[in-house]
Amino acid sequence: MDDAICIESDGIARKVTFTLTVDDARKQSRAAWDDGYVSEEATPFDNRIAYGGLRVLFFSETNAYLGEVNSLMHWPVSATEYRFAGDVTDLNLTIGTKYKIMVLANCPNTVSNIEELYFELSNVAYPDGYIPMWGIKLFEVNGSELQDAGTINLMRSMAKIEVILSNEMIANGFTLENAVLNHYNNRGYCVPTGWSSVTSTTELDQENCLRAYHSHFSTPLGFVEYVEDQRYWLYVPEFNVLHTAENRPNISIVLGDGTMTPLEFPNSIHFGSYDSNGDFIENSETNIVRNHIYRFNIVGITSGLEINYEVLDWEYDENENLWERGEFAYPTYHNPVVPDYTNASGVITSVPQMKYNNGSNPEEDAFIVWFKMDKPAGQHWTPVHNQAPSDYEIKVYRSDAPETQLEDPATWVADSEHWYKIVLIPRNADNSGKKVEFGITYTQDWMPEGTSLYLFINGKKDEIAWPQSGDDPKIIEVEQL
Repeated sequence: MDDAICIESDGIARKVTFTLTVDDARKQSRAAWDDGYVSEEATPFDNRIAYGGLRVLFFSETNAYLGEVNSLMHWPVSATEYRFAGDVTDLNLTIGTKYKIMVLANCPNTVSNIEELYFELSNVAYPDGYIPMWGIKLFEVNGSELQDAGTINLMRSMAKIEVILSNEMIANGFTLENAVLNHYNNRGYCVPTGWSSVTSTTELDQENCLRAYHSHFSTPLGFVEYVEDQRYWLYVPEFNVLHTAENRPNISIVLGDGTMTPLEFPNSIHFGSYDSNGDFIENSETNIVRNHIYRFNIVGITSGLEINYEVLDWEYDENENLWERGEFAYPTYHNPVVPDYTNASGVITSVPQMKYNNGSNPEEDAFIVWFKMDKPAGQHWTPVHNQAPSDYEIKVYRSDAPETQLEDPATWVADSEHWYKIVLIPRNADNSGKKVEFGITYTQDWMPEGTSLYLFINGKKDEIAWPQSGDDPKIIEVEQL
């Protein structure tokens, strides 16, 4: 596409595609621990990838860095699988040679040395942050214009800690009022130990995976209340407990028993083994390792807390349809938007333009496109422009009622049955020659409050492109004549 030197110097732009699996029990996105841990479902927060939060790097088979994939685009296949495509023309790959693809999700882009890439806990904290993830895959280049590299599994670079009040304690009138973590790492490495010795993510095991960043903080870190009075959780970077002679992590708990005086248990929960009586076994400390859940279930009170302790694999619950719940689902929609004027083959033939019309039908010379979003159910979208409302107006119609304007934005939703007609109308004759940026945005429950994202509606090639409309795939530049 950019006339760069390609394989065999044939001038063909080459792309690679792959499937990215986020936490599916059938296609495991964790390391293969083989330690007999049971699997545990993941929540929508555990799985989500930030918009624009993905990087794909190429390495040689001997781990020499070669470069990054350009023009990366993605689209959903299911609730936990995504398809990706990116341009690898500039990497000058050789036919018959094996390369490693490394995927970094939700990781900062701050250092050139991949092993030194770290994240700050404050930037990824629940509920507004995104858990850093990593994955790798070895594949052989065959020289085709579009090659599928297969499936790349991801593992999270953080651990999850849960404190739960047992049903028996709840039945006896107790409540879980607070939980704090004492001593923890404030930073974590994105890439695990042993990454260069494997050809796929799932080849790593617990012994060569841990890579803790020594950034000790002693200020207590509060848990998040997930189920009122019953369940608290926290996401933290890895912690090398066994190599820390002092200041090993522990959890302080406050319980309620129905009276006005809370029951405080400072430094009462430790990471390690517990006996049949629920008491901690001294010198049995366990490291806090990425992609694991550490669950402490409070089952009773004697001189201290009685604990059931579990370490669990972090999996996706195949019985939960997260797509239909709309909590973690990138929208599927028709890309590009369809112009209201095409030739017989359906290819866009005109640059996006509009004219001011002061007659009885101001929409006659407007910019008009058709748009359709299929999933998730009830997903809201909004057509937008970057000029003053007094200069330009947007109207929306639906295919089953083409003459009736839909004035309520609540009716602009994912609808597999109908197309929507979007009309951008000039209102000021003096704006002749001005270009207006037109786009379509959407919001979802998992996004931070007050934010929205643009859909990709303007590609760069063939029938997806709008001639003379810029090179930003999120907007279409419309010129007023």
